[in-house]
Amino acid sequence: MTGLLELGKEELEDRLRQFDRAGALLYPGRSFRLVLVGGGAMVLLGCLARSTADLDALEVPRELATLMGKYDINCRVTAYLDHFAYNLEDRLVSLNLGTTAVECYVASLEDVVASKLYSDRETDEHDIRRPEVLEALGWERLEEVAIAMQGSKMNDRRYKQFLHNYREYRQECKPCDA
Repeated sequence: MTGLLELGKEELEDRLRQFDRAGALLYPGRSFRLVLVGGGAMVLLGCLARSTADLDALEVPRELATLMGKYDINCRVTAYLDHFAYNLEDRLVSLNLGTTAVECYVASLEDVVASKLYSDRETDEHDIRRPEVLEALGWERLEEVAIAMQGSKMNDRRYKQFLHNYREYRQECKPCDA
């Protein structure tokens, strides 16, 4: 399945159900948890109206790591744990896909936006400025996440750069009434 096409929300949900079925066949009676982030999470939340080529998993069931690649689920994101607030768990959103072996969650939109503010990728900057994202964003919650990011920092320099990016983003994109 790798790299076959760009995936929208329905295709991503179908892909996750297929992944769940494969995991259930490999490990009958076992249950796993998958936490998704990145652009794919934004698509699954219905906050980003574009397709994506893969899904990024922050929490990866070790037993399913090999299988994940066959379903375009990237597990290299764990190298960027400092791009996520230490209390990310408090804001996870269940996808409620009717899966049996793999419970699928996505990070909140605010957590994904904060992680993208840590990034220096042009695609990330563009994603978080899209009108549908700005409309769905909870600015107070984003502020809480930005503050919580300090508890996840790996070093002061990177965290200061994140704060700079966050302040610029807030000044540029936050509506006056928010």
